[in-house]
Amino acid sequence: MGWKNFVNNTFVPSVLKSASDEAFNIEAASRGNGGSKGLNLSGKIVKQPNIFRAKTIKDWTSAVALATDPDNPSLLLLDELYEILLLDAHAVSVIESRVLKVTRSKFNILDVSGAPNEELETLLNRPWFDQFLKHAAWSLFTGVKVIELYDTDQDGELIRSTSIPMAHLLPHKCEISKEPGDDKGTSYDKGSLANYYIQVGEADEIGMLSDIATLILAKKQAMGAWLDNIEKFGVPPIIINTDNFDKNRQQELLDMGVAMHNNHVMVTQGGETFTIGNVKETDAHKVFHEFLKYIDSAISKRILGQDGTTENKEGAGTYGSLQVMQEVANDRHESDKVMIEYLINKVLLPKLPLISNFYSALGNATFAWDESDEMDPNTLLDKAVSLTTAGYTLDYEILATKTGMPITGFVAPFSNTPPEEQKEKK
Repeated sequence: MGWKNFVNNTFVPSVLKSASDEAFNIEAASRGNGGSKGLNLSGKIVKQPNIFRAKTIKDWTSAVALATDPDNPSLLLLDELYEILLLDAHAVSVIESRVLKVTRSKFNILDVSGAPNEELETLLNRPWFDQFLKHAAWSLFTGVKVIELYDTDQDGELIRSTSIPMAHLLPHKCEISKEPGDDKGTSYDKGSLANYYIQVGEADEIGMLSDIATLILAKKQAMGAWLDNIEKFGVPPIIINTDNFDKNRQQELLDMGVAMHNNHVMVTQGGETFTIGNVKETDAHKVFHEFLKYIDSAISKRILGQDGTTENKEGAGTYGSLQVMQEVANDRHESDKVMIEYLINKVLLPKLPLISNFYSALGNATFAWDESDEMDPNTLLDKAVSLTTAGYTLDYEILATKTGMPITGFVAPFSNTPPEEQKEKK
């Protein structure tokens, strides 16, 4: 089964691999206190080595067209494109600033009474849950994801969260294919395996990375042109004069001139001379630098809504303006957290008790982000000193916990003002 379409008057050939007559099947793994048994879907898929090839705007249009084809979509080309785009350090950095904002945010697990429960919270303070948050947040940028919650230890506690590779996803069918690009696979939302898989995002979502693809591809072309410019014009030319018309000798001189760029040594004879030419004096560096800076700024604005809090020394504003820009970025962070909170409460928490009895206590629990503001230890100590000086009594145990200092008690500060009893005696 193939795929055809016209993109900008360009014929896009079929790229789907022919699938076997029957989708690869897998029996449900038995579960219990002995840990997970059998093979999960991620263990059945055929993984391919990463082969990086240069991508162009035409590759982007083909990948998007194939991924959004209403009749027979495939994420194969989009997966290959995204692997190249995620080699851009700036793009990954600003994306991670949003992802890490989610994974590093504090949260509470509320019991049926609506009160925070530290014992229930401990069940999620594990590496697998951190991985789950990361995979879910990345779906905003790379599109629909399917997260596998399968591997457990002997106690039935989850060990890891696994993101199924994009090239194996058939989200419009809710299937995972064995070979990348196959058009048939095994269902992950029906049958006994449905409890162990969570889809994040809609089937037709391809992520924000597609929006900045043209910027990153243009940036890579500019960097390649910059390297070509350095190679051609960054090293001064060598001019060789000779009155010898022998072709073999002229070839020898040419080879010596080429070798001299590395060795800086040349042996001539007779009337042969060589001179070093002048390097082109135009400021090509500024041309490339300004263009790359513009691209990075555009990427930051698309992902964070501003570029003031990223590395932009020349364009840095006042402290007040930077605060406003940070608030713009915070709006996006809050939106990300709302999406993740809904996913956890509506999908993850109801499934955990079905995965393992270890999580039976989470059946009626609720996930909520901890929005309480916490001061840094130095600021907290300054506030504590101000309050105690004003006569207030503080809970030193809580203060010790918050600051990490071994506070064991409280001694009233020395005062030059005599007590009331001494005043009466006078």
